[in-house]
Amino acid sequence: MQAKNRWVLWPAYLDIKLKRDQGRRVAKKEAVDSPTVQMISDALRSLAIEHEVDETASFPSRWYKKEGRVLVDNKLGKAEILKMVAAEIRKRTK
Repeated sequence: MQAKNRWVLWPAYLDIKLKRDQGRRVAKKEAVDSPTVQMISDALRSLAIEHEVDETASFPSRWYKKEGRVLVDNKLGKAEILKMVAAEIRKRTK
């Protein structure tokens, strides 16, 4: 995947413990508890969305934690992908 053709998804975007100004990008009712790049990758795989995992990356505001990131094909909108991934993770963790 070329860099210009992908979105970056950080686990912080989906973390229910974070406030919006700390990096969460989905509504609290859609967010999940302690998401990981593996959880995001599994959800994307089940949704048949092309992606790539980078486990060594750090979310910019939490540079001291190596949480990783997921690079996703940008054929869909970023907000749409985040909602789909969050829903898939919630479905898997119930």
